[in-house]
Amino acid sequence: MTANRESAMMVVGHGTTSQEGVSQFERLIEIVRQRVDIRVGHGFIEFAKPDIATGISKLLASNDISNVIVLPLLLLAAGHVKNDLPSAIAAARMEFPRVTFSYARDLSITPELMEIVEQRAHDPFEVIPDAVPHNDHPSFTLCVGRGSNDPDANSDLFKIARLLSERGKLGEVVPAFISLAKPGVPDALERLKRLGARDITVAPYFLFTGSLLERIYSQCRSWSANNPGISLRLAMEMGPDPSIAELLIQRAEETGQIAHFQNCDTCIYRSGPTRHQHTFALPKAP
Repeated sequence: MTANRESAMMVVGHGTTSQEGVSQFERLIEIVRQRVDIRVGHGFIEFAKPDIATGISKLLASNDISNVIVLPLLLLAAGHVKNDLPSAIAAARMEFPRVTFSYARDLSITPELMEIVEQRAHDPFEVIPDAVPHNDHPSFTLCVGRGSNDPDANSDLFKIARLLSERGKLGEVVPAFISLAKPGVPDALERLKRLGARDITVAPYFLFTGSLLERIYSQCRSWSANNPGISLRLAMEMGPDPSIAELLIQRAEETGQIAHFQNCDTCIYRSGPTRHQHTFALPKAP
């Protein structure tokens, strides 16, 4: 990203009590800094420091920045994106009236993120119990999101699960949530059991590690102890992947463009799902 040196990026993460989760966030910020020629600040919504206000104040301490692009390093748009961050930006505008604040969109649903999930799912860090795969049974993946009080954000995880299924690399993908929404992880595993699953990959739809991720793994281990005939493959979070840094930079660049962004980043005319290659980019018949 090449921009006026009076501009800066302010990356905002959710925050976690996990030091490793914070470290993963900071490593991703360093990747971003290496790829742009403008200043990059950061802050957290909750559970970690600096908070958003402190991060913005630190970023603007040198008094040579006139434009700040606020970037939510969040997978989907729920309450933090729709309420908390706009409120923080409004407060910053009052405190720094000479600075222009632009608000980028969340990472959203993209092929890049789904590819990372697929990579992590194909390289599980733990298999419980450590058994030979039941190759004669259907392949299933449980895609576990955080969960929200926002039904729109929850519905996005169902869309992500469907898109991952369409890509054809993870078998049938079923969504679940670890908090605030249903189905929960144990209920979703029970459903897959009734569908005949004998090997289930559990793929968290999370950027970084933290207490909720550990809760997912704990619930999976407890469920597995009562269902010894089914193998669970536990995948890791996305982590500080360079493609996420590139996606974040793309979101920053979007704020400087006058454009209409269609909800089509993952449609057949853009990404060409594996199961529908025969129709990719074909013109409509008259």
